[in-house]
Amino acid sequence: MTERERRRKAQLREALISVRQRTLALLESVPDDYLRRRVHAFYSPIGWHFGHVGRTEEYWVCGQALGTALVDDHLSWRFADVSDNPKDDRVDIPDRAGILEYLAQTRARVLEALESADFSESNPYLAEGYAWNFAIEHECQHQETIYEMLYLIQQDRWKNGELAVSNCLPEPSALPPLEWEEFAGGECTFGTNERCVYDNEGSAFQGFVEPFRLAKRPVVVDEWRQFVADGGYQRQELWSESGWRWVLAGSVTAPQYWIDERGVETITVESVRCLDADEPVLGISHYEAEAYANWFGARLPTEFEWEFAARHLGGRFPWGDGPVPVDVDYGGLVGHPRKLDLPSNSLAGGVWDWTSSPFLPYPGFRAFPYDGYSKDHMDGGHFVCRGGSWATALPILRSTFRNWYVPSYRQGFLGFRLARHLFR
Repeated sequence: MTERERRRKAQLREALISVRQRTLALLESVPDDYLRRRVHAFYSPIGWHFGHVGRTEEYWVCGQALGTALVDDHLSWRFADVSDNPKDDRVDIPDRAGILEYLAQTRARVLEALESADFSESNPYLAEGYAWNFAIEHECQHQETIYEMLYLIQQDRWKNGELAVSNCLPEPSALPPLEWEEFAGGECTFGTNERCVYDNEGSAFQGFVEPFRLAKRPVVVDEWRQFVADGGYQRQELWSESGWRWVLAGSVTAPQYWIDERGVETITVESVRCLDADEPVLGISHYEAEAYANWFGARLPTEFEWEFAARHLGGRFPWGDGPVPVDVDYGGLVGHPRKLDLPSNSLAGGVWDWTSSPFLPYPGFRAFPYDGYSKDHMDGGHFVCRGGSWATALPILRSTFRNWYVPSYRQGFLGFRLARHLFR
């Protein structure tokens, strides 16, 4: 084993252990009566997600990379995201103790495999520890999904009268008027040729961006209150045709987790809390972000404008390649986005930024390790989000990472920042 491979294995082992500690802490916060209950049509039961991270890492590391048998074929299928295991059937999973046992068993096999694997082989699952890195980032993503489901659980409890409203009072914003960063545009490298990233981030290619302005921060709660007060949800001219149908069909009057359209109280991980006027607004669909941009007289950035700005301001991450700045809001530190009271040039964290770009393949795209993650969603009906949220883990904050959802989805920690053309 080379010294480089030894260091890489130590790095992966440390990351596996660290990420799992956070996952187990999240499991402790899940109420027993919600562990195997579905609370939203988009999601499996929250307990399924914990088993799924164990299944995924064992399946790709042991089953695919090394070709060894799985610890429990039935549970591997039960925790798989496959069509013959529909979400309604995923309530049939082990209890908390059973999930913990399954996580321990699969993790032991994954760590054992890490010690014996040969990273120098031509097997693409083994080279540079791809399968282990894939497992780490997959678990990071499901941690954010679990945070979203904790919000939905508390929203369900509030609707059932189990949570008290806080009787908050709206506070005025202390932020200065929205400021813009100007970018001259030009040629830029988009995507990456790194091995240990997701398939939709590659291959790297050269593209051109016209001059543009990008807001220095996302839209905040107080600004969304103004949109609501000005009849934003009642003015058809602000909405796309499909967006307006969505508003009418769901009687939508406020973001996903607001208690009502006043925008003073919101659902959070554990209860109901007061909204801060200067925190990024979240729980916003693409339809809503687009309508607000029309109301403001701006637009959503393209994903290439967003990445151009991120690469201009930083390196691998929007802040560069050094330590994470103190103003970057990530990692689930407080259970909700922090208010924007620090100057920042970073595009990372807080809330995901919706873009105007459909989720489509880059030139030279090759689906790996399977079609279901990226390729099956590259249908033009999903829109790209960039940057990460307060719940996003550090590896996912890289400038090339692409998230995506259908335009009606708003159960995630989704917000947006505005853009404008820059004519010179």
